[in-house]
Amino acid sequence: MDITAKEAGEKLKSGDVKFFELLFFEYYRGMTAYALKFVEDMETARDLVQDVFFYIWEKREVIHIDRSLKSYLFRAVHNACINHLKKEEHKNHYNRELSLWFAEKFPEDHSFNAYQLLLAGDISSEIDAIVQGLPEQCRNIFNLSRYKGLKNREIAEIYDISTRTVETQIYRALKALKVGLKHYLSVFLAAIILWARI
Repeated sequence: MDITAKEAGEKLKSGDVKFFELLFFEYYRGMTAYALKFVEDMETARDLVQDVFFYIWEKREVIHIDRSLKSYLFRAVHNACINHLKKEEHKNHYNRELSLWFAEKFPEDHSFNAYQLLLAGDISSEIDAIVQGLPEQCRNIFNLSRYKGLKNREIAEIYDISTRTVETQIYRALKALKVGLKHYLSVFLAAIILWARI
C-alpha cells in the first residue's frame, strides 16, 4: 500500500471505513503468518491479528503512527504476541502451583490428575476475566505488581501516587479475586494461586 504514515493516520482518524478495509485485506495474511512464528497456532495467530485491527479501529482517533504503516502494523502484532506468550507463561505458573499442591495433599491419589488439569485451566481463565474486569488503574497496578514483579515503590513512581495508594489498589484486586474464585475454590487454595501474598 503506497501511503505515508501521516496520510494513514489522517485516514484512520477521519473514520475512513474503506481505507480500513483495504488496510485489513492488504496486511492481514502477512501479519497472521508473522504472528504464527511466535504462537505456533493458526487460530491464536488469527485472533491476535484481529485484536490488533480492532484496537487500531477503536483507538483510531488517538493512535500515532510514527513509522511506515507496515512497520507499525507488524510491531503491533509483535507486541500482541509477546503479551500473549507472557499471559500463557503465567497460566502455566498457576498450573504448576496447582500440581504441586495436589501432589503434596494427595500423593497417593492418582484420580486427581485429570481433575487438577481441568481446575487449573478454569482458575487461570477465571483469574484473567476478573483482572480484566477491574477498574483500569487497579488492573494496571495489579498487573505491574504480580505479573511484572515491580515493587510498590516503583509502581508509585510510575503513576506519581503514594505507596499507600498502590497497596490499597492491590488489596482491592486481591479481594475481587478471592470473591470471584470463592464459588469453586477455597480461600486457602486461592491464596496459593496468588502466591500467598494476601
